[in-house]
Amino acid sequence: MNRLAAACVAFLLVAGCSSEQATSPDYNSNPHIPGSVMRVERVGWYPAIVLRALFWYEAPPEPVSVSEGITLYRISYWSRYDGQNVLLSGLMALPNDGAVRGTVLYMHGTNTNRADSPSSPSLQEGLLVSGVFASGGYLVAAPDLSGLGVSHAPQPYFINQSTVEQTLDFLRAVETVAKDMGHSWNSSLYVFGISQGGHDAAVMQRELERLNDPDWKVKAGAGIAGPYDMANIEVPFAMTGVAINDSTYLTNLALSYSAYYHQPLESLMKPEMAAHARQLFDGDHTGDDVRKGMPRNPRELFTPQFLDAFDNKKPNWFLDALGTNESYVWAPTATFRAYYGTKDIDATPQNTLFFAKEATRRGGHVEAVDIGPQDHAATPYYAVPKIRHWFDELSATSPAVR
Repeated sequence: MNRLAAACVAFLLVAGCSSEQATSPDYNSNPHIPGSVMRVERVGWYPAIVLRALFWYEAPPEPVSVSEGITLYRISYWSRYDGQNVLLSGLMALPNDGAVRGTVLYMHGTNTNRADSPSSPSLQEGLLVSGVFASGGYLVAAPDLSGLGVSHAPQPYFINQSTVEQTLDFLRAVETVAKDMGHSWNSSLYVFGISQGGHDAAVMQRELERLNDPDWKVKAGAGIAGPYDMANIEVPFAMTGVAINDSTYLTNLALSYSAYYHQPLESLMKPEMAAHARQLFDGDHTGDDVRKGMPRNPRELFTPQFLDAFDNKKPNWFLDALGTNESYVWAPTATFRAYYGTKDIDATPQNTLFFAKEATRRGGHVEAVDIGPQDHAATPYYAVPKIRHWFDELSATSPAVR
């Protein structure tokens, strides 16, 4: 790397650590009602030259054009969890100049460490997505959801109702902040997510199309390595323990469902495993710490009673709840592209192929896009530039607004 590029990347890392109160109205007096804003903080500012250096350094398989520098903000806003008002956060990224060509709603992948939240933007979570899309003129909205960012509440991990509620409240907050900063709202909405976020992107597009709100007109959706059928495909696949993270995924799922459905964690997990999970999944342990603390064979997590219900398809509250949190039983109006890598052992490609087949059978528009022989980590590297190019093609027919 030459000195200029190295200096640019170094500056990027330093700039990402900056945080200050944004110049905006005083939101502290807002009532604590869902969708209202509590606080806006600037968490990064990156000129176009720095972003170009970043993409040069990262060397994506397809070029990503940078037309604007970007500014990143953490928005703290009010929403709901389990019937209670809660303070949550999310990331908003704006192009520094030029018109906004649309809003990209980004749903993040699985994170167990609060430091990896989109609103604490790192190279791997928040910054790259913001750089790819906001530098092309899009407003990027990326909710942390509960359990991440400023929240210590349980995560809505593959819980559709809570994910929808918290994300819609975040969109309301983002729209408020963008307008307060002098930007007209562009109602063209592009939804996408990675892994858990692929599932959530499908859930959100389904809900947004159902609502048919004129402020949120879905133009397209995309999921990368998404587990769309948790009950019949993804959880049975994860129980085989092929992927090193399977025990982490399943424990996070058990914790989330136990909290949301008010069922004892010990009805699923062995008492010693349940106690260990509560310590490790507190939001303060790194992903490596969590993974090292999990058994390699995920079946060791669970009680004999649960394993009997799982193996023999007996009634069980957890397995029943998984079925209600699917993301494939619908017919998308706007095209949804589901990207997958054939070597993915974290989210089996069968999820994507099944989703495309079921949606097509219902008259919906879902395209399964084979990225090639890529694993779970590499698939976004190849898919995200393709999604940016696709959104650009679609947004060229939609008016941009200030």
